[in-house]
Amino acid sequence: MPSEKPFGYPLRKAFFLLDILVFLCYTDTMTYKSAYEKTAAFFNARPIAKKCLLLSNHLVTGTFFLAYFALCIASFFLFGTKDIIKIFAIPAFCLLVVSVLRVLINRPRPYSEHGANIDPILHKKSKDKESFPSRHVACAFVIASVFLPYLAWAGIALMPLGLILCFIRFALGLHYPTDLIGGIFVGLACGLFLLI
Repeated sequence: MPSEKPFGYPLRKAFFLLDILVFLCYTDTMTYKSAYEKTAAFFNARPIAKKCLLLSNHLVTGTFFLAYFALCIASFFLFGTKDIIKIFAIPAFCLLVVSVLRVLINRPRPYSEHGANIDPILHKKSKDKESFPSRHVACAFVIASVFLPYLAWAGIALMPLGLILCFIRFALGLHYPTDLIGGIFVGLACGLFLLI
């Protein structure tokens, strides 16, 4: 006679992968703190480098926004309806996926007292949760992916810029490395829908 499964077992099984993801997100906190403090000490000891880091956060984020905006405008003149829909829908879908994951996982930010309790270079105390995955990085990589089928050179140029954004978000103390890796994965995975 088969053993009786506890109430809610099918739902629990369905969220097993999410459980693993949450576990991985919470295991890197201790090693993260020492790595971050070394990075922050480098920038705090060099005021010009620190200003450049803060400025680059806005410049790199703005570059992705402007590139995507230009692609959206150009799509009306260069591409068909199906391509226009993909160019608009894929990043919107990526934002939805990121938003759902952030609410479900609800990982504390590194600078919160429930996270690594670091002193970030960029102080953003307004929101101390929903750290995983990084929205900035996911958007950067989905935008780079959207460019690949239409303007491959631009998509290829944006990929390393996305990696630079990962370092910036880490160095500012806004995300754990796993937040950034998760953002890359979600952005690229959503971008693959363009190939379907």
